[in-house]
Amino acid sequence: MPRTQASSPFWRESRLTISLILGVELLALLIPAILWAPINGTDIVITAGLASLSIAYSAFTRSTERARWGLHHGTDTARYQNLLGVWGFAGAVLLPVPLAWLLAVAAGVAEWPARNVAGHARLYRHVYSTAGAVMAATAAHAVSSTTPFGTVAVAAAVPAYIAVGALTVMAAMLTAGEAQIARGLLKPLAHQVELCSLAIAVGIVVLVSSHLGMLAWLSLPAAIGLQRITTRNRLRQVTDQTQLKPMTEDAWLIAAREVIAALPVVSILRIDTAAPAAVNAVAQFHIGCDALGYLGAGGLGLLLVDCPALSAEALAARLRTALREKGIDASVAAAGKPRDCHSLDDLLALCEAELVARDAASRSAKPARPEA
Repeated sequence: MPRTQASSPFWRESRLTISLILGVELLALLIPAILWAPINGTDIVITAGLASLSIAYSAFTRSTERARWGLHHGTDTARYQNLLGVWGFAGAVLLPVPLAWLLAVAAGVAEWPARNVAGHARLYRHVYSTAGAVMAATAAHAVSSTTPFGTVAVAAAVPAYIAVGALTVMAAMLTAGEAQIARGLLKPLAHQVELCSLAIAVGIVVLVSSHLGMLAWLSLPAAIGLQRITTRNRLRQVTDQTQLKPMTEDAWLIAAREVIAALPVVSILRIDTAAPAAVNAVAQFHIGCDALGYLGAGGLGLLLVDCPALSAEALAARLRTALREKGIDASVAAAGKPRDCHSLDDLLALCEAELVARDAASRSAKPARPEA
């Protein structure tokens, strides 16, 4: 019996969540009208500044999101996490509700290209995430405006912002049948990065309240730095979880290219071998690799974060010895940033040249066949 459209998983998921999405979106759209407040010139200037910073963040971190997608591709379900709360929370505390709503919507629209960088994101999920950000900002504004002004008001708004945003996303996940992922949001560690981002947001509030709003631009490099640290940590977590199971070539190239572009010190090892046992052998060595992936028809690539080129060469020598002791015919080359070059393509080209030179040297070292 042929499957009907109503029996497809995507249709069932969409049907289950469509009512929730419409309800949340309707409430989010009505918030500016229900909670209208006077707007002055200063509010407009603050809104423009915060919106510009959030849009710049989404543009700068698009490459980092490509690396995150590459790390998760083929290993587990990628849970997207942004740091737009840096400016969304600051706007919730400093601005009237209509402008806080406008800020959240503008940030969500600008964020979509980064979120969909791999072409696998679902628009309706982004819609209810943005609606959740609007509702979280509204809750934070309500708490901060009803609490005596000062440190207490800002501190009280932080848990309100986190709780409302998390509950909105959890409700949508439960409706879509993703209960296990939703339960993960109940763990305190799931909100560790968000707490760090809100600490930056509190700094913006303090600067603006102290008439030092021109320094709020410092939040952009702080947020980008936090995002890159989070991606680097996730790189190592994925490596531990998969026990160095090789990534696909496309995923490894994406992750390696973006991590190399983002970090000042990175090295790669390139292994050329036709031995089927080489993959399992390399995966068992645990030589400090942060990401292992297939590379070419008969090769492997290893990414070494925070590893200088000299250390990578030492690791390559150890790997050659270990493979030789196991009777595996393989050639290993190493290159590193910043000593050798600054891009993945150049590092791979240097490794390829070294592999060719080693292959030529090994051929010339073999004894010539006697004449017949």
